[in-house]
Amino acid sequence: MSETSVSPWPRRAAWIAVLVTLPIFFVGGMVTTLEVGMAVPDWPTTFGHNMFTYPLSEMLGNTGVFWEHSHRLWGSLVGACVVALALVVWRLEQRRAVRWLTLGALIGVGAQGILGGFRVTENNPQLAFLHGAFAQALFALLAAILFLESRAWRLARTVPAASSARLRALALGAAPAIYIQTVLGAWLRHSGHHAAQVAHILFALVAAWLVVVLASALIGTHEPVLARIGRWLRALIWLQVGLGLAAWVAVFVITGRDAPVSVAEALFATAHVICGALLLAACVAALVFVRRLAPTPERADGAGLEATR
Repeated sequence: MSETSVSPWPRRAAWIAVLVTLPIFFVGGMVTTLEVGMAVPDWPTTFGHNMFTYPLSEMLGNTGVFWEHSHRLWGSLVGACVVALALVVWRLEQRRAVRWLTLGALIGVGAQGILGGFRVTENNPQLAFLHGAFAQALFALLAAILFLESRAWRLARTVPAASSARLRALALGAAPAIYIQTVLGAWLRHSGHHAAQVAHILFALVAAWLVVVLASALIGTHEPVLARIGRWLRALIWLQVGLGLAAWVAVFVITGRDAPVSVAEALFATAHVICGALLLAACVAALVFVRRLAPTPERADGAGLEATR
């Protein structure tokens, strides 16, 4: 199927879904950092009001209520965008695999909303941890849909790559490693346990090494799309390491774990979460495009990724 015969609306809907989802890591991150997850004690209502008609004056009158209620409203917007994405993709997209991925995103965003609601009604910090960890997985899934809908993916042509097996192995290692690292980070942020801190720091060495090696391998292919992903990975991993160190210093050295949250802690910790989501998305891009552009020897005739057509 030629690019000119493909509807642009699935790609546009995917862009909107991803761009709308990313800010929720900031809003949700502030809820976690400020420890205001129970500022609004009921769900799906807000102090007995319909969530969408809760008075703005009351929302702005309390910092905790502002962040928690904003999180709910933004989550509803994300849900609406994912519903729209699913409708557009199932109407206009011919590739079955992309359709099923979008259905998975639709189910996932519904489950995420319910999980967030149960976190409130049950007043359960463990559910807050699961809510944060699942958000990263859902964002990675939306990113995969976006990359599969991109012009770059559709216009790409399979090219011989002597190191294709190594590239695949590195991409298959880096993406799960970064996700595991985000889960460990969520565990640390929601529990503050010393074991979580140690695990997050030690596993960061493994995850960072895998990303750096993958980035270098992608850049070394000299294939424009793969090299660009490699440069993004390299920039994001070092930014993430820097933000992680800054957050650790802000939380455990300057502010103190049991002291009131400082501005530095709020900014660096939340930025660390956002950068982690972007890094995971870049690893997903590597997975998608390595499979598209660097065939295994038996597929070196340019067969490409037929499974997603």
